[in-house]
Amino acid sequence: MATTTCMKCGGHAFELTLLTPLGENRKLTLVQCAGCGTPVGALDPMTGPQIETLRREVAAIEERLNRIARALQE
Repeated sequence: MATTTCMKCGGHAFELTLLTPLGENRKLTLVQCAGCGTPVGALDPMTGPQIETLRREVAAIEERLNRIARALQE
């Protein structure tokens, strides 16, 4: 499997950071190199809430499946 590498410093660690563009009120989520801070991508601002909603839905499904499994073991 290939390893993602920063084009500037050769680092392999990346992080998310918030950036407010000049003249804007909203923040953008950027993916940047954790070593040198070079931006390598941007995430759609609507992605975060969608991912959180899906995470909660999956957790609710998992809880229901656990209840069913416990009931079947009794």
